[in-house]
Amino acid sequence: MLTINFNLLGNIILTIVGIVALIFLIMTLSNINKLIKSFQGILEKNEDNLDDVIDKLPSVVDQANTLVNNINTIVQDPNLRMAIAKANDTMTNVSSISDDIRDTVNYVGVTAVDSIDTVNAGISSVSDYSSLIMDVIDIVKNVISGR
Repeated sequence: MLTINFNLLGNIILTIVGIVALIFLIMTLSNINKLIKSFQGILEKNEDNLDDVIDKLPSVVDQANTLVNNINTIVQDPNLRMAIAKANDTMTNVSSISDDIRDTVNYVGVTAVDSIDTVNAGISSVSDYSSLIMDVIDIVKNVISGR
């Protein structure tokens, strides 16, 4: 008869799982070690550049602070604010003038069309009157010649 010792079986399974976990741990540590060596190589390769950047960083920060202070001074200048307000007023006036010009051009166009229609009507009237006068002259001629 075969007896199964569950305690021994559990220990074997735990040992196998432990060995697999230990292998994965070793592989992970190996990859991390390679990554650190690669990063260290990059740092050594660019050491001079990094030193230059670190040396220039305080100067750049000071220049940036000076720039920000200058911009704040310019933005808070009341003359600039007044100039911007005047520019806005000017743009509003230009827009208003543009609207007035558009309205004037439309009015002139309508007036020109009305004037042309009036002149055309006058010419038609003159033509009608001249035709009527010609008819009257023809009638008078006929009456005089028929006598």
